[in-house]
Amino acid sequence: MLLFQMRMYQEFSFYWSAVSCWLLVEFTAAFEVTTPQSEVVAVHGRAAVLGCRYTPSQSQSLDGLVVTWQTVVGLQVVHSFYYGRDQLERQRASYRNRTALFRSELPSGNASLRLVDVRPEDAGRYLCSVSSLQGTGKAEVQLKFAAFYTEPRLTVQVHSTNVSFWYESEGYPEPEVRWVDPTGQNLSHHTEVSASEGGDGLFSLRTRLDLDHSLGVNYTFTLKNQLINQVIERPVFFSHVGSGHHSKCPRDRLTILGPIFCAVFLWICTAVLVKRHWSKS
Repeated sequence: MLLFQMRMYQEFSFYWSAVSCWLLVEFTAAFEVTTPQSEVVAVHGRAAVLGCRYTPSQSQSLDGLVVTWQTVVGLQVVHSFYYGRDQLERQRASYRNRTALFRSELPSGNASLRLVDVRPEDAGRYLCSVSSLQGTGKAEVQLKFAAFYTEPRLTVQVHSTNVSFWYESEGYPEPEVRWVDPTGQNLSHHTEVSASEGGDGLFSLRTRLDLDHSLGVNYTFTLKNQLINQVIERPVFFSHVGSGHHSKCPRDRLTILGPIFCAVFLWICTAVLVKRHWSKS
């Protein structure tokens, strides 16, 4: 009898463990957290949305729902939601007043984060963690930052032996710069990229092309911001008249005007002499 009871207990334990494992697998598999885009590009001056979705409950209840956004590096808290409301006591100071969830869409499984006033230092990997009565899950999304480059400002400096062409602009990140001749060849040039004086984290670009001014200039300046598919092309035309041409102009004018000046001078002298002669008479 004792042996029979022990055998029944072992069989019951085995079947219960199997059923429990099956229920656990089914329960866990039914809950999922995903990010629709693995990479998001935030543009300067615009809001960015880091997408995140989870499997909602059939009742779409927020009971037991916990949503936490963190940076992958350092696990800094960007935004938290639990007990049915935002919990921002542990939020990193640099994100204060810049984050929000789509509150009305939380019950339907939208845990996306809206980030405003995006800055270059916001770039990085973010972790979306969601926990509910159905299960727990996590997903990552990469945030990149970009800013459209401003209209390039051209400056031409003429020196004794060469001419310098400068283009200046501001944007982000560091762009691809090319100076191309009519044959499509990229010319050697000097480019400087530094922090903008505006304090907004953007880059200040200065690029210079030096050429011998004895030849005419017909080139194309191209700036490419690959991250946001921005392309700026500006043709550069320049023709410098050599000093020899300038030196001939005064001599040519003197050759023409010299006799005229002499004739006028003689006419004035003659008129003065005639006037004196009539006065004495």
